[in-house]
Amino acid sequence: MTFTPNYFSQRDPRWKGEQLGFDNTITIGTDGCALTCLTMLVNGYGFNETPETLNQKLKAMGPGAGFMGGLIVWGSLTRAFPGILYQNIILWNNPPAVLDSIDASLNSGQPVVVEIDRSPAPGLQNHWVVLSGKQGNDYLMLDPWPYPPDSQPATLISRYGSGRQPQDFIVAAVWYLVQGPTDPNTPPSGPGFYVQVPVSLVTGLNLRSAPSTSGNLITRESAGSWLKVLEPEDAAQAKIGVQGQWLNVQDLQGNIGYVAAWYVQGSGQPTPPSPDPSALTVVVLPSVGDGGLHLRDQPSTAGNTVALEAAGTLLTVLEPAGTAQPKIGAQGQWLNVRDGSSRTGYVAAWYVELNPGGSLPPPPQPPPGTTPGVLTVSVSSQASAGLRLRDKPDVNGNTVKVLMPGTLLTVLEPADVAKAKIGVNGQWLNVKEPGGQTGYVAAWYVN
Repeated sequence: MTFTPNYFSQRDPRWKGEQLGFDNTITIGTDGCALTCLTMLVNGYGFNETPETLNQKLKAMGPGAGFMGGLIVWGSLTRAFPGILYQNIILWNNPPAVLDSIDASLNSGQPVVVEIDRSPAPGLQNHWVVLSGKQGNDYLMLDPWPYPPDSQPATLISRYGSGRQPQDFIVAAVWYLVQGPTDPNTPPSGPGFYVQVPVSLVTGLNLRSAPSTSGNLITRESAGSWLKVLEPEDAAQAKIGVQGQWLNVQDLQGNIGYVAAWYVQGSGQPTPPSPDPSALTVVVLPSVGDGGLHLRDQPSTAGNTVALEAAGTLLTVLEPAGTAQPKIGAQGQWLNVRDGSSRTGYVAAWYVELNPGGSLPPPPQPPPGTTPGVLTVSVSSQASAGLRLRDKPDVNGNTVKVLMPGTLLTVLEPADVAKAKIGVNGQWLNVKEPGGQTGYVAAWYVN
């Protein structure tokens, strides 16, 4: 589909005073540039939104799904608009940025949402715009800041360059593959059997070179993507939803590989398996906070997030009771579970307890490699492009360093105070990273 430029301002009086996401300290007018960029992106492909209505749609998904506090979960756009598939995000911690991928997308007619440092002043003065085309060495952009809004594309260098070239002040880019308004339940036309990455799997699904989690990663298929199965339909149907089975597939871009069959669905939602009355059930503890407990595709904080399970959610344990029971409540242990929507994966065993009526869990043990009495947290895989260590506890704080998922951080504040913040939207933790640099990280992006 052809992208049609359209123009909105985050400072429009109709919505500038609306709270952005779940952070009651900021509004669309003050911090809604990314939200407004996504509004212009979807409307350019035939949708009909305003920053206000898109804000409401993403909030309706719940904390941790559409917004993490006031920060957009980029993959959530696919849940709201199945014809728009989230592909990738790249952060350039130390410009110059490599702009080849941006240029290639623009040459193919696909706009790119980018974050810029809008001023040469010290620190990151961040702002988001939509790049819609190339003009010589400059870029055409849709800018959400001016009010009244622009009536035609502005150029990036003329407005924000201040003597710099684009590679010197573009600091991040987000890509979407746009198919336009579509029925998410309708597979592509043509012969063949197709499976779909569920829209609920907001972080996407890995396409691997071999039928194993140790296979090389080829690409990540976005939520809502349709995949053509390259094996007999009868054999493939028997695998869908089954733990440990893999499907040989080809995506719409021609990439061929294997995906975990227990994370895909056919043209209809798979029938949930009958519950095993002898299976253990556990309940998610309130200590997970408003962000919920991550159900992951691997027993590690590096695993992709399949779903966020709210406090009080009952989960069915999929491993033998004799193996599972000693893990429940134990730091550093993981449980293979299934939730009420038949999604399977792994949860941190120290954030669950036996369903009331079961045996008492063993006392928690400190994770290996940590110092007793010192609280350690790790960067969640939800921060797939990295978590920013900032010089103050605020999204407007300058970026000190970008921390990759799985990075262990030492907490520099009292453990009892810090524990109450972990996973809670809008809270910040004072930490030290392995290289010795200190600062603040969003507590809802750590485990």
